[in-house]
Amino acid sequence: MKTPQILLKLLQKSAAKARPNFNNTASSKGEVGYTIIELLIIVLILGIFASIAAPGWLGFINRQRVRTVNDRVLQTLRTAQSEAKRTKRDVTVIFDTSDPSKVTFNPAIATGGSTQQLNGGGEIKPGQIQLAVIGGDTPAPVLTPPLTATQKSLTFKFDGAFDPNSKPTLPFIVTISSVNGGTNQCVIVQTLLGGMRTDEGTGCQ
Repeated sequence: MKTPQILLKLLQKSAAKARPNFNNTASSKGEVGYTIIELLIIVLILGIFASIAAPGWLGFINRQRVRTVNDRVLQTLRTAQSEAKRTKRDVTVIFDTSDPSKVTFNPAIATGGSTQQLNGGGEIKPGQIQLAVIGGDTPAPVLTPPLTATQKSLTFKFDGAFDPNSKPTLPFIVTISSVNGGTNQCVIVQTLLGGMRTDEGTGCQ
């Protein structure tokens, strides 16, 4: 009978010792966390990183927008040239510097109608990209309706060549740039046979 009493006392003593240790352990775990000062330091570091990365990211986005529109301009001119060869008739491409989101074909082409969008499927919003045109004018025959002050045109003859009656003469340069600055890009129609190339920066002047 003495043995169970001894065991009982030992169990009581061990339980009494375990309970304070358990409480201390639980309370110490519950108090783990960040202080307000630590959180402020983390926010400050994140803000510094963001201020460093933001200009580079914005520059990258602007370059992508310019590249997208420039590729569309090149594609549009090549489409008009191919259409002139296919149909054996003159095709005129009209750029409007007041609305750089699209170009107009005269006459309308079979694959795209009378207009071609340059804004990357709506991804590029109005006011983000500007367009400038060097060369080109009212082609022969005179368009109906006539061009406005902000419009410039280029005509491909039935064989895909540049119309020599367009004025002024070559090169015909369409320059794309971001309203936020950065390097511009351009498409240049350089030869009477309708040869085209792209360039950027000072090569577009």
